[in-house]
Amino acid sequence: MISFRYHLVSLVAVFLALALGIVVGTTALNGPITKDLRRQVNDAKKQRDALAQQVKSLQGQVGDAGQFAATYGDQLVAGALKGQNVVAIVLPGATSDMQDGIAREITAAGGHVTARVTLTKTYLDPSHGSAIVSLATTAHPIGWTAPETSDAAALGGSLLSYVLLGQGNATDVTQVLAQFSQLHMLETDGQNITPSKTVVVIGHGALDPKAYAKQAESGLVSALAKAGGHVVVAGDGGSATTGGLIATVRSSGTDSATVSTVDNADNPSGQVSAVLALAGATKGQVGHYGIGKGADALYPAPSR
Repeated sequence: MISFRYHLVSLVAVFLALALGIVVGTTALNGPITKDLRRQVNDAKKQRDALAQQVKSLQGQVGDAGQFAATYGDQLVAGALKGQNVVAIVLPGATSDMQDGIAREITAAGGHVTARVTLTKTYLDPSHGSAIVSLATTAHPIGWTAPETSDAAALGGSLLSYVLLGQGNATDVTQVLAQFSQLHMLETDGQNITPSKTVVVIGHGALDPKAYAKQAESGLVSALAKAGGHVVVAGDGGSATTGGLIATVRSSGTDSATVSTVDNADNPSGQVSAVLALAGATKGQVGHYGIGKGADALYPAPSR
């Protein structure tokens, strides 16, 4: 009869055999496995150190470029926008440093920022889309022809483009911007607004690719370009990633051929690039600049 003691002894024997197998296997393979693992670890460390050095070098180059632009940027852009009016449209999240830096370079180029319109998060909120549709269907300028759609992003973009590019009567821009302001969808700098076909849209970061906010931002840019604007979208690195406005423009066959982009406008070299891109846009030149995906070159070639 098989007793409990028999089962216990059998189990102990099994575990002893397993332990012996592990010890023997480890002893036999310890040398080759350990040696190979050490080699892999050493290789990984070397790759890490090499990448760290590359990053440090690239950071230094970016810093040097930024310092160069801060020192000589005014000379690079001098006269590039002589006598040109520029409308600046600021999207939510764009920093004041980026806005002011671009405005400063526009002035250095001989241009004038004649309107700074800042869109609020309310404009990008789908729950307020019905207010835009209502405005577009009941209180729009007489000469404006609405696109055949009920999409708030397309209607809002078309209506703002119409007045900011100066396509309506002289009073239309003031009235339309006041109506959007009453809906808490935009703010102005309080100065008199002078429309212009030359427009810089200042963006920031990435958005959910499926979100209404992304549609509202890209819809405005598309409407500006379709209405004949000379448009440059300037943003930071995040805006060139998935869901960002610059990435959206660059991936659109229509917009990428008509709208210029700069993805490093959060530093002096990118702000200089944005102004040179604006100068090129007034001459029908389109390009994509910076260090993000889809950029054609680091910066536009200066032109006179």
